[in-house]
Order: sequence, then C-alpha cells, then structure tokens
Amino acid sequence: MIQPYEQAAKEFAEHPLRTAEVPVEHHISHPLPTLRWARPAYAGFAGPAVRIPRQPLELGTPDRWWAIGAEHGRLLAYGLVSAVPFMDLMPEGPVTVPAAGRALSAVREDRRLFGELLTAMAPAFFAGESGDGTVRGDLAEILSQVLPAEVMPWYRGLTPDFFDWLERS
Repeated sequence: MIQPYEQAAKEFAEHPLRTAEVPVEHHISHPLPTLRWARPAYAGFAGPAVRIPRQPLELGTPDRWWAIGAEHGRLLAYGLVSAVPFMDLMPEGPVTVPAAGRALSAVREDRRLFGELLTAMAPAFFAGESGDGTVRGDLAEILSQVLPAEVMPWYRGLTPDFFDWLERS
C-alpha cells in the first residue's frame, strides 16, 4: 500500500542517509513520485545552499539524490551526481530563488493541499493509470506554486515519468 505523501515526505527528510551523508547547509528538495527504479518511489535531490536573512535563497547545482520506497520508506537508491548523475545535461547553478512574497500561512496551505492531492493521485500514477484528469490538473497547478520555477529543471530531470504523467491530456 502506498503511504500518504506527508508520511513519505517525513521519511525522506528524516532518513538516516540524510543525516549521515547530506551536509546540514544543503537544500533538500520535495520528494516526487517516480518509477525510475521499477518500484514505486519518492525521489529528491540535495545541493549546496546559501541562506542569508531577508535575501533570496541561492541554490547550487544538486550534488546528490536518493529515492525511498513509496510503500515502506526504505532506501532504494542513492547517488552522488559526480558518480551517478540523474540527468544527462544538468542545468548548472547557482540559481536564485526569490522569496515567495506570500504569507507563511498561504505557503503552508499550498503545501498541505499539495500533500493531499499527491496522496490522492500517487496510487494512479504508480499503477500506470491516468486518474481523474481534473484532480491531476489541480495537482499540476499547486505543484507550480510549491516548487520554485528556478529549480523545476532539476525536478523534471529526476522524475521525468511523473511530469510526463502529470501533463498527459
């Protein structure tokens, strides 16, 4: 059974790999669903970040990625980009991610809604089904609010199957 997205995201963020291998100053992406490893998984990446109060976030090119099982939260794959890149032509950083310019409560609400929609739609994605087109469209819309456009090429490179499914007519 596929875990609710919030549980998968928590396991992704708290996985022992993250605390043992990922420098504390790195930016950690949101995990997204994928079948790249022939099993339902949530994959994400991490890379250097510079955080200065009241300044835009500066993100370096991701230098590592990992995937956890969507059914059990155990590690399925881990790679350093220098040894196992997750895309052929990695767009180089740094990229500047401006502040959202929205109330924190609105950002939190978007993330909550993103988690609910992904929980509802992930089983269809993992089963190779289209799912409800309206809900899939809502998920694509909220995804564009939650994930900064500046880093979208990295997300698309790591989980191209998810974006292909999401954008299916």
